[in-house]
Parts: sequence; C-alpha cells; structure tokens
Amino acid sequence: MDQSTEDYVVGLPGRYALSLFELAQEEDEKDFVEKIDQELLTVGDIINSNNDLSALIKSPIFSSTEQLSLMTDILKKIGVSPMINNFIGVLCENRRLSLLPNVIRAFHAHLLVINKKATAKLITAKPISDKQKGQIEKILSDHFDLEVDINVEVNEEILGGLIVQMGSKMIDSSLLTRLKSIKNVMNEA
Repeated sequence: MDQSTEDYVVGLPGRYALSLFELAQEEDEKDFVEKIDQELLTVGDIINSNNDLSALIKSPIFSSTEQLSLMTDILKKIGVSPMINNFIGVLCENRRLSLLPNVIRAFHAHLLVINKKATAKLITAKPISDKQKGQIEKILSDHFDLEVDINVEVNEEILGGLIVQMGSKMIDSSLLTRLKSIKNVMNEA
C-alpha cells in the first residue's frame, strides 16, 4: 500500500476499520492485530488482482447471500481467521462489501499510525540506488517524525527529478512539471 496516515481512517470505511481494529486488540494472542492486518492485505491483493471479484463486490446486482457465499469460499481457501470471516460476513449482510478495499486501507493506515510508520511512493525517471533510497527515507522520516518505507516506481515520462507521494501530500519536482509550468507562463505572456 502506498497511502498512509489519516487519509483512509475517515468516513464509513474508517469506522468499520476502527471497529475491527478494536476487536482485534481485545484478543489475547500476541501480534494478533498484525496478523489481522496481513490477512486483510492478502484479501485486498486478491480483490485487486481479480477483475471479476472486484466487480462482484462493487455490484448491487448480486445479493448479499451470493456475495457472502463467494467470499466465504475464497476466505476458506486462503485460511483467514474467524474474525475476518465474521467481519466480511457483516459487511455482506449490511450490503457494504463494496467498502472492503477502503476498509482494508483504513485498517492498515491506522496500524501504521499506531506504530509511527508510513509508506510513501517515490516516482523517478530512472532507477535509484539503495543508498539514494535510504537517504530519501531518512529525510522523510525526520521530516514527518515517522518510520517511512518507500515504494519506488520508475516512470520515464517525468524526464527527470522525482515525485514523492505520502498519503495526500505530494512533492513534485519532476522536470516534466517544471516544463509545463514554463509553458503555461509563456502562454500567458
């Protein structure tokens, strides 16, 4: 996931995620919240990688019973905990299964905030070295007072420079953006 902090812990998905988070915290098992987070991320990856499943959870055409049946089969195959099974059952019964991807992001974001961690997306024109990645992670960690992990994406279209996106915050110092700014100024003159 490349979004962080409070961006997802709002609205209805945020309330569902917070409820699940509080339930997970009540369990006596050590690292249970992290286990639930990993299971949710696995479910999210399955949804993101399967267009038919993604369409099914978003479509109002399918009844809650049909959605629950399919999700139960999938959850059984990947072996999630009963808490996840029950939680997704509640989403199906309440006709809120379409919120599941946002609930997963909200749960993960809440866990990151609790652990003082965040993820950022770094877009560069060319691949960067591990040393450069580490330096950027340190700068962001110091600035935001969080442990920041960076996901690097190469996009040659930005020509040079870099774009850093962390949650709703974005720093765009790409050459493409600078050239567009110059073009706009010249068009106004």
